[in-house]
Amino acid sequence: MPDLVNEFSWSRSRDNVFQECRRRYYLHYYGAWGGWEQAADPVRRALYILKQLGTRQMWAGRLVHEAVERALLALRDGYALSEASLIEDTLRQMREEWKGSRDGVYRQTPKRTGLFEHEYAVPIRDSEWQAIRDNVVRCLRNFHRLPLLAEIKRAPTDRWILIEDIGSFPFEGTLAYAAPDFGYWNEAGRLQLVDWKTGGNGNNVALQLGGYALYSLEVLGVAPERVDLLEVNLREGRVRSHPCDEAILERVREHIRLSVRAMKAYLKDAALNLAEQENFEKTEDLRLCRWCNFRAVCRPELPPFAAAETAPA
Repeated sequence: MPDLVNEFSWSRSRDNVFQECRRRYYLHYYGAWGGWEQAADPVRRALYILKQLGTRQMWAGRLVHEAVERALLALRDGYALSEASLIEDTLRQMREEWKGSRDGVYRQTPKRTGLFEHEYAVPIRDSEWQAIRDNVVRCLRNFHRLPLLAEIKRAPTDRWILIEDIGSFPFEGTLAYAAPDFGYWNEAGRLQLVDWKTGGNGNNVALQLGGYALYSLEVLGVAPERVDLLEVNLREGRVRSHPCDEAILERVREHIRLSVRAMKAYLKDAALNLAEQENFEKTEDLRLCRWCNFRAVCRPELPPFAAAETAPA
């Protein structure tokens, strides 16, 4: 099997990291490359372990997304997962992953869940862990009560578009990753592209959803006038539809174009995607550094977090 090659690509998450801190961007996409190998250089291995960490909010969001996908796949295959069983299975997974993270399993197996709060001994009260658990439960309950879910169930499964793998498409010589969580054709013959959210709306929602519209055009061949972009906030049980037209697509194209140009300007050799750490400056915003996965190696002078926490119920 040939060695993996670190090829340049674009994604919204990559763009966000680059905008926040150039040094974090380097450590995440270049410094940690190859660290999945047990025999990797110790520094590279350490960076890869840190790269995989997620905060408790990110962890909860992933669990909800995985649960929703399990529910939709079950419906596609002809059976339904009850609300109670989906919640029970997700909470069981949550407890197991929390314990594994607390015990540091991720340090030997980085693909296993590792929480930022455990790695850096962030003091988390029981009530805060309980709030994370409650938010997961609330999101899954709201999912089952969405009128949107009833519409999805009415649509024949051959009219569903389950994006089970990361979706990508070539954009002006660069591979761009931008795919919705789910899609389906409604009774009016319009493509509904769905983005599940478990927290606040975050930044650049319009850019994110516009990227999905570009994906539908480039990969699915569906023009923007036939697309509805649905932002589904599972925490609130609310669906918000965003406009989609050629002007939005052009704004997305221009953003990606400028983002790619800026990222490549930092490379030692853009054709080979070669980068050197000294070319990527650190942010001066220590608020970002405090919650950065790489703070231990990049800003070791930062004061540590205090005592450890106890498990969620």
